[in-house]
Amino acid sequence: MKKGTILEPDNTTFMKKLLIACSALLLLTGTAQTADVYICISRAAKKYHYTKSCRGIKRCTHTIEQVSKTEAMRRGYTLCGYED
Repeated sequence: MKKGTILEPDNTTFMKKLLIACSALLLLTGTAQTADVYICISRAAKKYHYTKSCRGIKRCTHTIEQVSKTEAMRRGYTLCGYED
């Protein structure tokens, strides 16, 4: 095998680091669905928000609840138009 290539047998440390980095990336992107979002608890509210400072949630005159994105979607909320 040619010296200096990624597949060189003595370059296992690089491959291990690459595998760890890829695994970490997969773990981080897999948590996006469970990230917390904010919803307004009222009959008219239908949107979820990534931040409390979103102008859409600031109009809420009822209770604001922090839930997982999965839970918000399960309840029928969709992403606020100001945040997409």
